[in-house]
Amino acid sequence: MSDKRSLSRRDFLRTTAFSAVGLALAACAAPAAAPAAPEASSGESAAAPAAEKVTVRFHARIGQQEDTLYDMQMPKFMEENPDIEIVKESFPGAEFNTKMSTMMAGGTLGDVMWSALGGSTIQFAYAQNQVASISDLAASEGVDLSQWYEGCLNAITLEGNLLGLPFKAHPGLAIIYYNQNILDEAGVDYPTAATTIDEQVEIAKAATKKDGDRTVQFGYLPGVDWKSHVTLFRAYGAELINEDGTVFQLNSELGMQAINHLYDLFHTHEVSPSPDQVLGSGNDMWISGVLGLYQGGTSVSVTGGSIGDKFEWMVAPNAVGPAGVGGSDFEVDAYCVTTVTEHAPEAFKWVQYLCSKDSGVQLGLIGGTVGGRPDVYNAPELLAFPFRQVFKDVMDNAQASRIIANWRQTEAQNTFAQVMQPLWAGEEQPTQEFIDSVTEQVQAIMDLPKP
Repeated sequence: MSDKRSLSRRDFLRTTAFSAVGLALAACAAPAAAPAAPEASSGESAAAPAAEKVTVRFHARIGQQEDTLYDMQMPKFMEENPDIEIVKESFPGAEFNTKMSTMMAGGTLGDVMWSALGGSTIQFAYAQNQVASISDLAASEGVDLSQWYEGCLNAITLEGNLLGLPFKAHPGLAIIYYNQNILDEAGVDYPTAATTIDEQVEIAKAATKKDGDRTVQFGYLPGVDWKSHVTLFRAYGAELINEDGTVFQLNSELGMQAINHLYDLFHTHEVSPSPDQVLGSGNDMWISGVLGLYQGGTSVSVTGGSIGDKFEWMVAPNAVGPAGVGGSDFEVDAYCVTTVTEHAPEAFKWVQYLCSKDSGVQLGLIGGTVGGRPDVYNAPELLAFPFRQVFKDVMDNAQASRIIANWRQTEAQNTFAQVMQPLWAGEEQPTQEFIDSVTEQVQAIMDLPKP
């Protein structure tokens, strides 16, 4: 499979190879009669024809942060590379996989495409033979892959094939945002990298406020989706799936401890809003100032613009669990060279530009998740924002990503969210019977063949 998807050295070196072959043939051929010299016009020599531009089409996912970056970087790249024209074609994230499949089937797929670990998007693209291995391209160009986080590269390497370069990356749902005004009023210390799960519960209790029977301020809104369980399980010394991605381990002994802790936040301590108490989204509640603590990824930092001067906020890593960590995992967006491109060198040059230090830093200055490189997370321009020092510390110690072996990640995640919902709504309790049932339903998806 890796041979089928790799871009050959012949493709990569085709422009210089063609020139070399032409010169060699000319040197070996018998001399031919010299053609008549063209008449000069007004004493001027004939000008050499201009080199034809190569057009590189790239497929992007629509996003305000990303589109702002593309508008900045495309003119700069084309000025530095006048022989390459970049054409952007953007699609909504919800439609992206379908669009790529349709274009692949219709023979209209371009040269470069966005992809991501989330939702097994890059695995889907690989299974559909849309994205090529860039291992040979990177080696031919002498690209120093240590410029990117090793965990990010590992996450987008399948069957020995590096499928792209990290465009954006973060350490998963590993960040706790906290409202300093609420915690000050509650008289509790701010969370730190040393705060334990038990201490976090006490902070959340103090930050919760009721008006009669109605809760008007919640101490903590944790995540309850698949990725949130990944980090929480790791804090308890467990893994949601086994190392080779074939077994769902929700009902393990340590996993049951983690689930019971999460359930207690909602229904025993009553510091977290149940589904019918969530107004809008989690981000909406955070921005409105009714949450003391809020679990999220690095992208939640963009809410700072909407918060303005409503309240002061800061971040800390996930609370430390019995395993001595808060839990994290590498999450990666990538840019890939397609299997159908006829312009592999130019396409890869654009991929490198999108995944460069400059692009990664600019993403952060625009606001949100930054490039998947240590030199980006450590950039002074970004560390001028205090919360980004916490992001850097967590990212530097992020744990490895795990994707289910049959690449049906989206199906498994959606089923998990649906069948776990009664637990957070208070309609079920975290009994062994209930958790065993959830485990069996997700395992049935993991046992299916690859798409």
